[in-house]
Parts: sequence; C-alpha cells; structure tokens
Amino acid sequence: MRRIGPILAALCAALALHAGAARAADEALVLRMSAERLAAAGRCDEAIRDAKRARALAPGDAAAAAVEGRCELEQKHYEDAVKALDAAHRLAPNDAEVAIELLMAQYHLGDRVAAERTLTDAERLAPEDARVALYKGLLLLQRSQDRAAAEELERAQRLDHSTDPYASYYAGLAWQRANERAKAKESLERARERAAGGPWAEEADRALAQLGPISGPQTAWVRAIAGLGYDTNVLLKGDNVSQPNEVSGEKDGFGEWSLEAGAELFRTHEWAGGAVAGYQGNAYFDLNDFDLEYPSLSVWVDRRVDDRSFVRFQPYGGFVWTETDPYLGEVGGELAYYRGFDKAGSGRLYGRVGYYDYRFHIQGPIGNPDSNRPDRDGIEYLVGYEHALPVGETTSLRAGIAGGLYDSQGRDYDGYTAAIDGGVRQQLPFRFALDLSGGFSYEPYQHRSSYAFADEHASRVDRVWVAQGELERPITDWLLVTARYRYVNNDSNTAVFDYDRHIVGGYVTVLWNR
Repeated sequence: MRRIGPILAALCAALALHAGAARAADEALVLRMSAERLAAAGRCDEAIRDAKRARALAPGDAAAAAVEGRCELEQKHYEDAVKALDAAHRLAPNDAEVAIELLMAQYHLGDRVAAERTLTDAERLAPEDARVALYKGLLLLQRSQDRAAAEELERAQRLDHSTDPYASYYAGLAWQRANERAKAKESLERARERAAGGPWAEEADRALAQLGPISGPQTAWVRAIAGLGYDTNVLLKGDNVSQPNEVSGEKDGFGEWSLEAGAELFRTHEWAGGAVAGYQGNAYFDLNDFDLEYPSLSVWVDRRVDDRSFVRFQPYGGFVWTETDPYLGEVGGELAYYRGFDKAGSGRLYGRVGYYDYRFHIQGPIGNPDSNRPDRDGIEYLVGYEHALPVGETTSLRAGIAGGLYDSQGRDYDGYTAAIDGGVRQQLPFRFALDLSGGFSYEPYQHRSSYAFADEHASRVDRVWVAQGELERPITDWLLVTARYRYVNNDSNTAVFDYDRHIVGGYVTVLWNR
C-alpha cells in the first residue's frame, strides 16, 4: 500500500497535465476557428487577436499563423504579416496559399531576395495561380528583365482578370522599357478600361501620355505636328551689331510643321530594324529668306545584348532648302548602347559622326586674304551619355553630357564642344504634363573669326545657355496640344555671334500607330 500512494499521485498528476493540455488544445482550436470566421467577415483586428491567442496555446498550429498573417497582409502590416506567414510556411511547407501570401508580403515589405526565394515554392505549389504570375512579373521588372516581366504580367491577367488593372498597367511599363511601344499601348489601354474610372485609370492615362511615338521599335507610326510661334531674333543678330541694310527687322512670327513616318521592318529574338522618314519646315510671316524645308531619312538596326540592354546602329541623311535654294546636305551615323539599371533608371551611351555640306557660297569680309576661312563644310565627331531616372510614378529626371569637335574645310569653324544638359518631366492634375529642361555648352574655336572686329584679337569662344519649358495635355489617345517657350543665350567674345533669342509657340500633335 505504501507504494501505491506515490504511483497514484503520479498518475493523477499525469492525468491532470493531459487534461490541461487537452483543454488548451481545445481552446486553441476554438480560438483559431473564431479567428477564421472573423477574418471571413472582414473583422481582421478581432481575428488577429484570437489568432495570436490560439498560437500562444498551440505554437504548432499552422492554420492559426496563416489566418493571422493573412489579416496582417490585408491591413498592409507587411512586417507582421511576414513574421506570421513565415512561421505558417515553415509549419506547412506544402500549403500553396500560405506560400503565395508570404510572397506577396515579402514583396511589399521590399525584401526582394526573400520574395524570390519564396517564389520558387509558390511556383512549385501553384504554377497556374495568377497571383504567382503577377508577383513573378513584378520581380522580373525590378531586375530590369523587361520582356520576360511583360510576358509574365500578361499571363497573370489572362489567368485571372482580377489581377487587373495592376497586371496590365505594369505590363505596359515593361513593354515600353523593352522597346515594344505598340504592345505597351495595348496593355495600358486595357488597364485603363479595367480600372473603370478609378485612380489606376488616371495612372494609365499618364503613362499613355508619356508614351512618345518613337519611344522604341514598333510596327508602324505617323506623327504630324503643326503650330504657330514668335521669334525675337530670326537673324541671330549679335548684340550691338548693325543688321544688313537689305533686311528690315529681326523679330517675326512663323508657322512650323513636321511630319514623321516610320515602321519596324523586322524583329527576331536577337535583332530588330526599321526605317523612319521625316519632313519638317517653317515659314516666317515677313522674313521669307529664312524659311526652311528639311526632308530626312534614317534606318536603324538593333542587336539585343541581354534582357537589360541592346545596341543600335542608325545611319541618317537629310537636305535643307531655303525657299527653292539648296542650303545644307548632311549624312552620318550613330552607334548607341542602351541599358536599363533597375530602379536607377536607364542610360544611353552614343557616338556620332556626321558630314555637313553647305550648299551656298559664304562671302567672307571684304579684303580677307584667306578667302576659304568662312567655309563651314566639315565633319562633326560627338560622343555622349544620357540618363533617365523615374522618381515615383509621376516624375522623371534626365541628364546628359557630351563632347566633340568639328573639323571644317575653312578655319573659321574648327572647334570643340563640351556640353551638359538636364530636365524634369512632371505629371500634373487633369492630365497635364510639364517638361522643363536646360543646358550649357562651352565651344572654343581654334582661330580668331574672320568676322571679328579689329579690336577682337582672341580666338572665338562661345558659351551657349539654353532653357526650355513645355506644357502639354493629351486631348485623346491620338491628339496632343503643347505650349512651348525656349530661350537661347549665345555668349560670345566675338560681337557678331553674341546674341540671345526668345521663341514662344503653340503646337498640335496628331499620332497614329499600329
């Protein structure tokens, strides 16, 4: 009997512990089921409370961790959502819904490395889930694998339209970055339609407005621009320099136009190419000697380097007339390397060589012993880099630097150039967009100008300042109106070339593409 007492005591203690554990498990189950019902009813604050209590009683309950994480994700508490869903994923590694929700929470938290790791599990468990395709596309877009991102985002909206307008909107951005303008336009228009007038429709409108007609290779496009303006210095007359007697006035209004048509002629996975032709000109109201007409033609060939970059070779040529008299012929070529840098934007490194043939005789100053000094015919060599950086969803910055030289047949125009420029484009309410830009170039010439006054002995040096502002608004998908102001200050140590100029104008642009 003495031995039975301790044994009975131990058995009673064990039974008590088991009963307590059973009661805890029962209570945890009740709390978890309550949390699930509350979450289904949209009462996430209460659901999170009950799910936390259930997990405290039953730490191995994957379902309780899942409902807590799901509610935290719905409330955009991404850090808390990741903690709960990560625990649920460890406890239930084959639960597809948990893997997908953990992927979503990690992406929105900004942990791209963890999200890509979880994406592997989500694809294994739910390869046809539209949400998996959506977040895979977003991750590819962050890595600047633009074409692959666009294809995955398009797949997401095909699998489930409820992923729109987001899937189509970001697919449009990816197609644009992949130089597929026609596909970008189609995706953005679909995003706008499925947004049903909501805020994403406005975002799609803004993206469509920024989608220029030659942002990249496409099937075919036509762009026509016409406008009226006013120029305060048509002659580019230098300050304190008397104008020629045969020209009366230097300020004048003008009409201006341009027509451009292009087509992508072929595309493979590695290569693409096409051609573009243009015709532009102006006509002054009174100073008709300065009317210009300029037809041009160029072709391009693109070679894909990787998902982030391609190389483009583009030869070009054109001819300029003043009224019916030949003025200038040009021919040249450009080699450029385009690359995307993920969140750091995109860049373009280029080199250009062009030959300029002025088709009229330039009469130098009377008595000039070196008659060929004003001959401007020559070759230009130029290299430069341009970079564009998106800031948020409505602002983009850009900047560039360039340098080169001009080797002319005469001595007057032998010289160098070093230039910088920059700009910002800002989307405004009511679909307006404001574009501001400016630049400076330093242009030292190798010789004293033959047009220099007697007391101007130094080699000519120009410092050119340019500022421009444009306010534009799309009226429809194919019609755009623009107001423009441009200021040029050519600060030269040679009075004939020391001038400034103000130009204002209003323009209408008509676009067509397919």
